[in-house]
Amino acid sequence: MSGHALSTEAMLEAAAPKGGRIGRLLAEIDALIDADETAERHIHGAWKTFDDIVAAANANVWDAYGVDLTTDAASYRRLDRRQQQALLRIFGTIYRAESVVDDWMVRIVAATPPTADAMRLALQGQEHDEKMHRGSLFRIATEVFGIAPGDVERVARANNNFVAETLFARFDSQMTRLLRAGRPLEDVYTAIFIYGILSEDVVANSDVVIRRAKGNDKYAEFNLPGMREGQTNVRRDEGRHVRIAVLATHAFLDDHPAAEATLAAVCTDYLDLADRMLRQAKRSRGLIDAHLRESYGPDVDSLYYYLVNLKRLGVRLDELGLREIVRDIRARMEHAVAEFTDDNRDPIVEIPGYATRVFGRVAISLARRRA
Repeated sequence: MSGHALSTEAMLEAAAPKGGRIGRLLAEIDALIDADETAERHIHGAWKTFDDIVAAANANVWDAYGVDLTTDAASYRRLDRRQQQALLRIFGTIYRAESVVDDWMVRIVAATPPTADAMRLALQGQEHDEKMHRGSLFRIATEVFGIAPGDVERVARANNNFVAETLFARFDSQMTRLLRAGRPLEDVYTAIFIYGILSEDVVANSDVVIRRAKGNDKYAEFNLPGMREGQTNVRRDEGRHVRIAVLATHAFLDDHPAAEATLAAVCTDYLDLADRMLRQAKRSRGLIDAHLRESYGPDVDSLYYYLVNLKRLGVRLDELGLREIVRDIRARMEHAVAEFTDDNRDPIVEIPGYATRVFGRVAISLARRRA
């Protein structure tokens, strides 16, 4: 293992014998996240200040509105209904995520104090990126998928999943509270941590890493070069956004004595939610696990998804020196692996029956509308 990345197996240190299919999956998670971290460090290793990040942004300017989508539109029209629906599911998740963060980025920039000139400039660059990312996806919706402009938001919501919408609602609630009028500077730093570390680095990038690891690259499979180019550039931008959050969090920890306790509370809240969602998924009689397999590929059940997210968070918190929270993550991962694997250390995955597939999807759809 390179750098400060923590091995998933080392984080688990489970008392149960190693081996079984979970051992192979843990090794896979460990390898894919370490590869992602290693690749990112080759890019951001020299970014020690906000000025470094601004310089990197200027060196990697791109035009999302100029990407050629002609081939993508023709390829999409040739796909069958099932393949088009698979693309719409990916689009719904990404578009909703970009929309939610774009809505709040201007508020974060406005809340940054004038004394933090370098951080404000870096965040202004991120504000530009977020708006462009949203605009690039709007182009895909209208020019590739043929969605009417007034229907883009509705279609994205309809094709997103209940879990993501739950996280977005929680994010909106947190930003509303932290960026209220008269907030202290500590709340602004906390908002940047939630935005850049929890939302972009952990939740959003876990989705990208799993798809790539499982060979689930629909852009290559369906001949969508414009969408692939755009999302490759978006991924590079988001690596820079995560670095902004990391530098801001270091400043928060250095300058505010209560920062570590504040971030511990935020992370505990997120971890408690992740625990609840994992157990709700396992109580769905295999429905959520089946949805994850359809979206990401074989072996990706809710336990796998949970472990990737917690592993990513553990790596970043270890980098920030928040090792007490990393120990909590280790304990939660141990408990989850013990609870959702059998005596042979194989993941316990229920296959949903016909009635569960039919009526369960209706129940989840209704729940999503109420969320």
